[in-house]
Amino acid sequence: EAQRFYGIQRLAAIEAQLKWGPLGRALGPGYLANGARNFIMSSTSFVAVPSLYKKYYPAEQRSESTLFWFGLGVNIFAGNTLAITQQALWGRSLDYASAGGGRAVSYSAVVRDGFQKEGASAFFTVPKWGARVLMNAPIQGTMPWFYNQVLPRGEPALLRAIGKFFPEDTPSIIKP
Repeated sequence: EAQRFYGIQRLAAIEAQLKWGPLGRALGPGYLANGARNFIMSSTSFVAVPSLYKKYYPAEQRSESTLFWFGLGVNIFAGNTLAITQQALWGRSLDYASAGGGRAVSYSAVVRDGFQKEGASAFFTVPKWGARVLMNAPIQGTMPWFYNQVLPRGEPALLRAIGKFFPEDTPSIIKP
């Protein structure tokens, strides 16, 4: 994503200035903030929503519809609220890394500078949240519903098809 942000030539110049090894180049500037954002969104969809839904949502009210809306709501109001702070940190980190032709990211300096210049709005505003929700919530928020309600409908047919190609590796319960 850093290559998309900077462009190929500019990222190459920043990497050359930083004299990074292969691992640093593979991860790119601002990796921790970008990774944190992705961790938050994945955890929201694949851990938080299923766990909270199973543990706290009344069993008698559980349905495809309630899982769909619960997942969307948790994603919109929890996952994206946290993720936009990391998205902003990532963008600010890339700006920081490019200063002077390239320098290592100091997250504490990036956060301090953001708060000094713009206060909390450096990392969270309603428009940032709204844009992130419109971009991510439809898919990210409905993943638990999709994985639990849609994919299983095609699973038996898929397993039977796999069993035709790999009969010796197929458990007896799914053999055609």
